[in-house]
Amino acid sequence: MEPVSLLLAALAAGVGAGVQDVAGSAVRDAYAKLREVLRRRFAGRPAAEEALAEHEKDPKAYEPLLRRYVTETGADRDAEVLELAERVLALADSAGSAAGKYRVDAAHAQGVQVGDRNEQINTFGAG
Repeated sequence: MEPVSLLLAALAAGVGAGVQDVAGSAVRDAYAKLREVLRRRFAGRPAAEEALAEHEKDPKAYEPLLRRYVTETGADRDAEVLELAERVLALADSAGSAAGKYRVDAAHAQGVQVGDRNEQINTFGAG
């Protein structure tokens, strides 16, 4: 997963875990730490700070703005930010992540689906 997508997925997972209130304190703590590090990274950029704050209320609506600010501020290249994002995702879905369920190497792939119980029929080279 590219760094920006990893970070946004972690933020969304943290929001979801908080809303469902099924997450343990470890997920909430890791999510809070990730948000705090991003707040520091976004300091002095009111629009970025607002996007981060509003993302918690409506993740889908604010994802494009956050994607932009994460890239502009270099948060997608910050080792601490990426480590925290990976931690949030691992804690939010420890069983799937630990089993490698979501790791896909699609190098040289021509038709790919990711998920459970998918059905796909491909015809390649027809001409």
